[in-house]
Amino acid sequence: MVDPLFETSWSREQVEQMLAADDFEYQDIALPYGLSTGGYDRSATAATIFPDDMSGKTVLDLGSKFGYFCFEALKRGAQRVVGVDVDADSVRKARLLADCLGAKATFEQFDIEKDSIDESFDYVLCLNLLHHMRNPLSLLESLVAIADERLILEVAALGGHDRRKVGVSPIANFFLRRSPIVFVSRNGTWGKRSVQKFFFTPSAVDNLLRFHRNVFARVDTVRSEHKERTITVAYKRRIERLVIVNGPTASGKKTCCRKLVANELPEVAQRVGIVDGADWGPYVHANRLWQPSEPEVDEMILHYDFLRPYLRSAKTNDRDEAMDILHTARHVTFLTIWTPPERLRKQIAEGEILPRTTFGIFWGRKRHRIIAEDYRDDLRILELYRSWFRFTSTHAPNADHVVVCLGDPVELYTVAEWEQMVQQKTEPAGA
Repeated sequence: MVDPLFETSWSREQVEQMLAADDFEYQDIALPYGLSTGGYDRSATAATIFPDDMSGKTVLDLGSKFGYFCFEALKRGAQRVVGVDVDADSVRKARLLADCLGAKATFEQFDIEKDSIDESFDYVLCLNLLHHMRNPLSLLESLVAIADERLILEVAALGGHDRRKVGVSPIANFFLRRSPIVFVSRNGTWGKRSVQKFFFTPSAVDNLLRFHRNVFARVDTVRSEHKERTITVAYKRRIERLVIVNGPTASGKKTCCRKLVANELPEVAQRVGIVDGADWGPYVHANRLWQPSEPEVDEMILHYDFLRPYLRSAKTNDRDEAMDILHTARHVTFLTIWTPPERLRKQIAEGEILPRTTFGIFWGRKRHRIIAEDYRDDLRILELYRSWFRFTSTHAPNADHVVVCLGDPVELYTVAEWEQMVQQKTEPAGA
């Protein structure tokens, strides 16, 4: 651990007077002269969520109370630490403790459900807070957006302490804790005791972070020593160079990815900046983005069907969780496969429809049959491509975009060149 840089200007008498004047017994914070605030010992949690060396890191602690985790981050070398709390008195006490310790932490009064957070941080802490919120899922979305490296949660998870508060029997709790459940208690009070409102089982948190949002490469869950709650550390995915091989259903994306990795499309590889496909990894399908567990990746090839949200609840690409990955990559290249309508109809028939048809009855996915019907209309196919290009230009305006036709020979276009080419081919004769 990095040696603490705190240098107090307080005398022992001043520290003792501070402790006598105010109640600090929530988090056990070590003070000069061997004194402490008393309260819960959170050292095990700090060791779980923080590495020993946090040199240069920035930290935001939401609901920081008296600042224990802010001070722990500074002891490990964090460069900038901000603690926020809705309670003005907690902020006052945290500032007092920071002055006593000589710790350069910033504490602000802040309502995280009303006030906007305008910057991102390497580490974002949200410990024992979600269950107090009016809309915890909305808050979670905000936290995902501002966490650059790690999002750290400690949540009420129907352990023995919280189960008794809301009156859940041990038998019911045995089954509830093993399912991905968000348990909602009554608002306000239960009996004569004030209670929290929301309880998240560990698998519910895992589903929300690892499957509903594709920005996290790994989500680790451990049991907290504090009130039998759950600690979740989610590691943000960071990709240096991302090549998204995309196209509509049955356009040849899998073939293109395989050939790029095998160095069988040298002219395409050169255009998108792949020097040696065998060195690129991982090659990931959009349906399995939760599998790669390395937070930091130099290069990745993503196989993406831009009709993936079509006929699903997402409906559009900008609501498709797979496209969250755009926010995790430093450099993005779209490699869109242009498959002329006649060939596209043939490929979906041979690849999806005919193999799943027996005695004239189609036994495959309804989605493929509906898309095959759409493919009967050349103009509809062009509109599907144009809709995708509008999405990429809006959501990744700085990305490179290459359009490839995998014929013999292979043809490469910019989006503007592709548009000019298809317009010429679809113009009425004599126009």
